[in-house]
Amino acid sequence: MDATPDHRWLMQYNIVNLVNQCRRLIRAEFDESLSLTDPALRQKLAHYAGHTRSQGLQRLYGEIRLALLELEGEDSPPAPSNGPAVRLYRGQPVDTPTSDKETPRSQHTPRKGLMYRGRKVAG
Repeated sequence: MDATPDHRWLMQYNIVNLVNQCRRLIRAEFDESLSLTDPALRQKLAHYAGHTRSQGLQRLYGEIRLALLELEGEDSPPAPSNGPAVRLYRGQPVDTPTSDKETPRSQHTPRKGLMYRGRKVAG
């Protein structure tokens, strides 16, 4: 489960219902109140489900994980990168310096002039 603060998964009524049941059990057993707006809610649920003695909490957390798998699909491992990532701007690759010693292209090439609405403005 990822650590992004994406709360779209909490828009599903059945998942929110299960999360609220888990929150009640966690409050009763660990005396800890979890907030639905907490960005780390998924990690905290997993933590408490792993440390609980309550089979009910473990069962509820398992149902939440199954519902999330159906909603979001399986977590795929990140693809190994063979080199630096190519930066894109509006779908086109952008040249970026790879080290501090390298200067940007605009500093070592002479400017040919600035065009504005079809007219040469500066040169």
